[in-house]
Amino acid sequence: MKGVKVYKVTEKLHIFPTEAAWTYVPIPLSKVPDVPRGGWGRIPVNVTVGKTTWRTSIFPMRKDNYFVPIKRLVRDKEGLFVGEAVKLTYSVA
Repeated sequence: MKGVKVYKVTEKLHIFPTEAAWTYVPIPLSKVPDVPRGGWGRIPVNVTVGKTTWRTSIFPMRKDNYFVPIKRLVRDKEGLFVGEAVKLTYSVA
């Protein structure tokens, strides 16, 4: 899409230390879009990993740290494993 800024990140896939197996990719502060935020400080985005695109949000984790959750469906479809580098692109939704 013309005029839409696309961000690219390659970071390791992590798992939250909770009972649920939520996984995420950290987003460097330099790659967080400077746009108005929704509830919980989230930024709605369209994310692509490999051939899979979905709508989610970038969330603040703690001061100066953000993350994008990676669904199990995406991990399975794209063959992603915790600890390996994930290349993703995203734009503000």
